[in-house]
Amino acid sequence: MAAEEKALTTKVVLMFLFTAFILQPLVIYYFLLTNSFYTFSYWIPVLIFAEVASLMRADFTNKELFMLLVFQPVAFSYSLFFINFIRNMYFAYSEPSKYFGIAYHVPGWWVPPEEIVSGLYSRGWIFVDAAWAVPTVLALSFLALTVLIDLSLGYLSYMIFVVEEKLEFPFARASIAMVNTLASREHNALRTLFASCAAGILLNLALKFLPYTLSAFLLGGTFVVITPFYGYDFTPYLDYILPGAAFMLVTDPLAYLSGLLIPPIVAVTQFAASFALYFIGSHVITRLDLWPAESKWATGWGYWTLQYRVNLYFYVSLLIGMSLAAMLVPLAINPRPLARAFKSLGKMGERGRFSAEMLLGAFLASSLAMTILAWYLTNFQFPIYVLLLLIVGGSFFATYIATASAGVTVFGTSVPYLRELAIYMSGYTKRDVWFVPLPATLSSAPLGTAGVSLASPLGGSSVAQALLQSDVVGVRHREFISAYLLLVLINIVSSFVITNIFWNIAPIPSSAYPYTITGWPVDALNWARMQMWVWTGYLFRPLWMGLGFAVGAALFAVTNFVLKAPYLLIVTITGAGMGIPWALSQMLGSIIGRRVLSRTLGDRWGSYMYLIVTGLFLGDAIMEMLRVLMIIMARAQWLLPF
Repeated sequence: MAAEEKALTTKVVLMFLFTAFILQPLVIYYFLLTNSFYTFSYWIPVLIFAEVASLMRADFTNKELFMLLVFQPVAFSYSLFFINFIRNMYFAYSEPSKYFGIAYHVPGWWVPPEEIVSGLYSRGWIFVDAAWAVPTVLALSFLALTVLIDLSLGYLSYMIFVVEEKLEFPFARASIAMVNTLASREHNALRTLFASCAAGILLNLALKFLPYTLSAFLLGGTFVVITPFYGYDFTPYLDYILPGAAFMLVTDPLAYLSGLLIPPIVAVTQFAASFALYFIGSHVITRLDLWPAESKWATGWGYWTLQYRVNLYFYVSLLIGMSLAAMLVPLAINPRPLARAFKSLGKMGERGRFSAEMLLGAFLASSLAMTILAWYLTNFQFPIYVLLLLIVGGSFFATYIATASAGVTVFGTSVPYLRELAIYMSGYTKRDVWFVPLPATLSSAPLGTAGVSLASPLGGSSVAQALLQSDVVGVRHREFISAYLLLVLINIVSSFVITNIFWNIAPIPSSAYPYTITGWPVDALNWARMQMWVWTGYLFRPLWMGLGFAVGAALFAVTNFVLKAPYLLIVTITGAGMGIPWALSQMLGSIIGRRVLSRTLGDRWGSYMYLIVTGLFLGDAIMEMLRVLMIIMARAQWLLPF
């Protein structure tokens, strides 16, 4: 019998190193220039590697290409790991932090004490200093434990939603379609992919690249990072008719394109939820004058301002309650999928995979270790049962919601401020616990709250989707996990090396990295304000959380028992979180795809839909990469002596 084809080969490891040490510096430099986290589209390196290998007659197999594609997010997500230490150090002792009194609560195990920080700016290699020993060791310890939690919960979510529930996961399947096409080199599929890519390039050129170049780059106007003419905001025109109602139409074709991947019932439900919240709900809130005194509604807010503020003051609590209902009510009514998943886990060892005991043992061991470590950082004073409930129960809850939503929508959703809510509701008055770097899946706060930005930015949901993709291409799960751990290690090392190199060129912040001078002071103010909001519990409204739970339970009853579509509650939460522009565009794209293109093209549409969507995204990404390189070249001129 021929040996099974491997996925984690020498070629793949070399590409991992290329991404970590060649592409990551561009990502970090772009972040320091603009504060935008640009991650070269995950498909671009895969396409480049595949075509270069084909020209050299050393084609990648579909398993190797799968490894390159599925681990691009892992590679780029850790690129800012050590930059975050520097930014947190800046935020901790900034003027806004001192004004709000936050600087006096910063523990020495989060960033070095203030009296040491000034001396660090004279060091050529900032992290080669004893002052960073405790913060880095702690952050890396939490990161290692988080990775184990993600892998074990990801496997459990895979068993629930892929093996038992057999959800579609449309975006994961679209991604893997390109891998199979590039590996097989099938003529019609390859032609469809490249034709769609060319169409994506032309669309971006007309709607994004040229408008940006002509208005903001060549004419020397105000520097912008996003493309101009992004959409049409009708909110100001509604101010005198329906005060507080928000509505916006985007012009980015990619927003409509993603709707092709989901059925109309999902897309319509998403739009109905977002319309109910941001058009009807925000209008009712304004009519009843429910806005807090420091943020009364005023004309001219615009869509994004209104959505941000109505979420901040009202819908964060509502979505927390709905998310709790989305997990607890279905499990209470029908626990069989979870029971079947655990039963399937028990048989995994018989099929040569990881045993249930190994997975559950890894989850419990890493969760308990993280709980004890977090408890130690609070001098054993924070209620340990709250930490245990948050890390064990909260991680499972957040992963459950994220994976379920990704299974039926395009990008999925997450539970906002779960970590912050648990800490506030515990009644603990000291501030040290807010800086503990718990898993990022437990929070989605803007700019992160104190400890989140040093933890793993990934979650079990991404692991579950990658395991689905590995099944499609035939990659063994053990090999997938080995590659995952290897890549995390490579990219932590590269983040350390590259960040030190950038610091050696010029301290951060400094004029060599423009956004750190122009933008970090504003970000520090926003960060400090966010700390005060969560520390005081200002964002959490028990009445709205209770209302959200009741609404979620009622919606599940209707969708499950009447419509026989239980996952529409998850879809509703996803739509409520994404807002009107995205939900509307996905709805229009879905209707066009399923009601027009599918009927016109017949079976051909089903055969090539994923390739068409992937190709158009890829073409747009290529042009966006060129635009980013133009921005880097333009902003780098800051250093020129003329």
